[in-house]
Amino acid sequence: MGDGAGRPDEVPHPVSVDSFYIDKFQVTQELYEKMMGINPSKRKAKTNPVERTQWTDAVRSCNRCSELDGLTPCYDLNTWECNFEANGYRLPTEAEWEYACRAGGQTQYCFGDSAPDLARYAWFKANSQGAPHPVGQKQPNAWGLFDMHGNVWQWCNDFYGESSYSESPKENPRGPTTGKMRVLRGGAWDSDAEKCRAAYRFKEFPVYSDACFGADSYGFRRARRADGVGSIATNKKPAEEAERDKRGLKIADRGPKNSGKHSSIIGPRSSAIAPSSSKTGKINAAQLKGTIVFVSDRSATLKIWTMKANGKDPKQLTKDQNPDADPRFSPDGKRIMYTSLRGGFPEIWMINRDGSDQRIVCKGAQGSWAPDGKALLFIRDNQTYVRELERRTDLKSVPQERRVTPEGWERCGVPAWGPDGKRFAVASRHLGDIGIFILNFDGKESSQLKAQEPCCTPEWSRDGKKMLCQTVQGHIHQINLDGSDWEQMTFGADVQHDARYSPDGSMILFCRAPTPEGPWQICVKAIDGDESDFIQLTKEGSNLLPDWHPDE
Repeated sequence: MGDGAGRPDEVPHPVSVDSFYIDKFQVTQELYEKMMGINPSKRKAKTNPVERTQWTDAVRSCNRCSELDGLTPCYDLNTWECNFEANGYRLPTEAEWEYACRAGGQTQYCFGDSAPDLARYAWFKANSQGAPHPVGQKQPNAWGLFDMHGNVWQWCNDFYGESSYSESPKENPRGPTTGKMRVLRGGAWDSDAEKCRAAYRFKEFPVYSDACFGADSYGFRRARRADGVGSIATNKKPAEEAERDKRGLKIADRGPKNSGKHSSIIGPRSSAIAPSSSKTGKINAAQLKGTIVFVSDRSATLKIWTMKANGKDPKQLTKDQNPDADPRFSPDGKRIMYTSLRGGFPEIWMINRDGSDQRIVCKGAQGSWAPDGKALLFIRDNQTYVRELERRTDLKSVPQERRVTPEGWERCGVPAWGPDGKRFAVASRHLGDIGIFILNFDGKESSQLKAQEPCCTPEWSRDGKKMLCQTVQGHIHQINLDGSDWEQMTFGADVQHDARYSPDGSMILFCRAPTPEGPWQICVKAIDGDESDFIQLTKEGSNLLPDWHPDE
């Protein structure tokens, strides 16, 4: 295992593993839904690998597969411990995964050391067009295993340990006994060639997916002990063998000559139905003033639209085939910044309010304007950056672009520039659960918003004293910056996201859907009203990610 020319946590060392079965393909969405009754994937297709899976999701699925096949489940779901003596399905250990990937070789990839040849074996950043693909389309490795590199990251059973290779036992290593993160291997559709190497080790919190960050590059394949015990024995009836072939298991035995049986951006499109009946309450839609910019799929592809604040006169601004999202008015209302998915990867673009002068700003996503409109805050590679749009005479020494989140922070997103211009809020996973953090741009101070639940998607009040956020339970809350007055703003079994204050601060604009899959509709609610004081402004297609400017 390991790579002498690789990273410090890839120290080469010899290991031996007992024979085991491993999935020939990454677990597909069709199989996962058959076992679990749901499909968490962002990009749905039966033969695509299941994605947006947490480690705990993968483990529960393994246990469910074991139960359906009459096998002994491997995992205790109270302690998450794995019983390697059980004959059921489990996640492969790091050692098993790397052994299966290498298929008897010792090169950087299963086929050799040439990164340019990776495209024949893997869907990765250079050829994926920003999305996973059906399993089994690329060439397999020497043992007939497909997509060992790329497509989606593959969860392993092991806790991650930076020094675990130096301390590894030779026989059947299973990683540290405790830890905070679990290992993923193989790279994914959005990984460069370096991260797809056979020895590359990635790590993530086992409960990563939530309302803000869908882990749409995390999947898995299953493993089993191969000592002739259980329902994968070769004396099965033909029909049973055929079913095993569909599930995609293949044995990875000791040695390069393997024998054995094949035993085996952005938002949904949905029908134009309202998530719930509209309420009238105290709000009169006809009296709402200003303009709302939002994202809608009513023209098939997610595009940027505007409409009057009363819901009338919708107008489509972007019209090419690239999906768009995250529109935000500039402070003066003359420009709109948005995220566009180009070649599968996000870029920040800008247009005038009427849709003219469309132009790229930089690579990145989820832009937030500075209060003076001369700079933007955005996310790139899961970290937060600030970029000057205009060179100011009082800031000549400031680089045009700089990172503003600390080293070591995990999975930052949805940044919001504070109204005083000196602070920003951002969601981050570096402490485990997702939370909102307030930082100074000079990096000297940071504090976590004292919310009562894990939350994300911060939105400052106009005076900078309060903040809106959405919890992982799918409700909008308001809270003072000192942590006082934690107040739930939206209710019901529906999901509510992406809240923004109205221009006068008396209402909130937000999105509502019956499920996370949509269809999303735009609603307005009075801050000082009860739960019935809201109205629904849209009903066509799926409408989300709104922003509200006072100018008509």
